[in-house]
Amino acid sequence: MAIASLSPNSVLASPIQVNPQVKTDLQASVPQVAQDAQKTAEAAKTDTVTISAQALKMADDKSALAKETANKADEKQALQLARDKADAVKNENQKNAVKAYAVVSANQ
Repeated sequence: MAIASLSPNSVLASPIQVNPQVKTDLQASVPQVAQDAQKTAEAAKTDTVTISAQALKMADDKSALAKETANKADEKQALQLARDKADAVKNENQKNAVKAYAVVSANQ
């Protein structure tokens, strides 16, 4: 009787795939073979991540957009503070003008 030579395909294959005459009582081992093959594939995976140049550019663009938005918000805040200060000065000038008018009117 001749013995078949071993190959990677025959080692990873289930007994039923290697010898179709095997009875169905060995079919229970098929899931275990598949699980073992998946374990070796998972063990070969690494934790490294490759970032494409396009992804880096997109991240940089988002960062630049966020900085620009923050700068615009700062500019708006500074402009609003300047307007508030100008309004306060205007109100103070109006009060002083009313007081001066009252003093001039009282002296006449």
